[in-house]
Amino acid sequence: MKIRDKIALIFVAVTAITLLLLSIFIYLFSIYHTHRFFFTRLKVRASIALEAYSTSTQSQFDAVKELRDRHLQQLPDEKEYVVKYDSLTQKWDVSTAPALPAPFYEEVLLNGYAEYDLNFIHYVGIYNRQYSQFIGVSSAYDEEGADQVQSLLNLLVVGFVLGCVLAYLLGRSLAYWVIKPVADIISEVNRINASNLDKRLTSAKGEDEIAALAQTFNSMLDRLHTAFQLQSNFISNASHELRTPLTSILGESEIILSGERDGEDYVRSIKMMRSEAEKLNDLVGSLLNLSQVGYDGKRQMLEEVSIDLLLMKIKKQIDKRFPGNHLNIVVKEVPENPDALVLMCIPAWIELAFLNIVNNAIKYSDNKEVLVTLSVAKEELIIRISDLGIGISQTDLQHVFELFFRGSNSQSYIGHGIGLPLADKIIRLHGGEIIMESEPGKGTTVTVRFSRKQIRK
Repeated sequence: MKIRDKIALIFVAVTAITLLLLSIFIYLFSIYHTHRFFFTRLKVRASIALEAYSTSTQSQFDAVKELRDRHLQQLPDEKEYVVKYDSLTQKWDVSTAPALPAPFYEEVLLNGYAEYDLNFIHYVGIYNRQYSQFIGVSSAYDEEGADQVQSLLNLLVVGFVLGCVLAYLLGRSLAYWVIKPVADIISEVNRINASNLDKRLTSAKGEDEIAALAQTFNSMLDRLHTAFQLQSNFISNASHELRTPLTSILGESEIILSGERDGEDYVRSIKMMRSEAEKLNDLVGSLLNLSQVGYDGKRQMLEEVSIDLLLMKIKKQIDKRFPGNHLNIVVKEVPENPDALVLMCIPAWIELAFLNIVNNAIKYSDNKEVLVTLSVAKEELIIRISDLGIGISQTDLQHVFELFFRGSNSQSYIGHGIGLPLADKIIRLHGGEIIMESEPGKGTTVTVRFSRKQIRK
């Protein structure tokens, strides 16, 4: 069932229930009000009848009866009864009265007044201790009230049916206008494909839920557009990066095979091919690392890692790779609670991220001093890596996290432009952020921040 039909049916159901409850309330209130009005009329007649039968003389009885007939309208099937008390049996003689339930007469004697209704035939009983020998009972058929209630019932039934029909028509119209913006979004989204990802939904203005939905689609399209562009750039750059060493290896092998060479030429060619093969191996390894760091990583088990010990482990690796380096690690204001330095993470990935950042700092600073500072703030764990290297221009700084991008002043250094994008991806997957500040010729500072949500408390 379409949402439009569901909205219409729900609207009809809510309206029908509301109309039904309102109709029941009106019907019951009308019956109550009709009965109360008719009982009041009967009560007057019962009181007059009781007083008339309690008079001592015939002339008084006739006077009371004449007064009643003159001022009170005759009701349909109106009847009057007087129940007398039999002193011999010491019981009330109800043989001359209508056969009403015993509780009716008990209530009359207890409270001095009682009412009873049977299909709009109303009975009223009066007992006055001043006339202790008699109980006055009056009855009549409320023909006018019955007609009014029946007419009201017919009107309510017709109104209920017409109301449901009208609610259905209004519900269909309401559902159409409610769903129309969603239908427009679906129509616009269906017109967007891989060839026109730059298009955006036009209904993203406003503050309602439909605008929020359109804004969400636009945001998703932005990410898709960026992903397609990155994929295109990746294929182009990766092809170039992979082709360069392969071309060198193939070219050198063709030269060697083209004729007889002496031993030194063979050694030189083999060394060159080995160098290019190592570059190719590093590049493929970096690409494999980058491909493994993705959404699947979120399903891997997180472990508690002490960042200060992790940095010391990286220091040992750097010492082996770059003997005589000037890497210094400082823990600033060591917290009393050592758990403040513990991060919930995937250890191998975090180690790879910081190793890439520190490698870059040492490589592009020509082995000058590199300072790694670890500190703990109220809400954050902060790792800052500073070097005195060649720096990065503000123009290049905007693209340092793009795959295969290399700064204009870094072409003389060996690299592929994969380390920083890989580190950025790992850090973001762990809920952190990485910020780079740099100035050409004065060095670079990389600041990594992890929220306290990621730190074990």
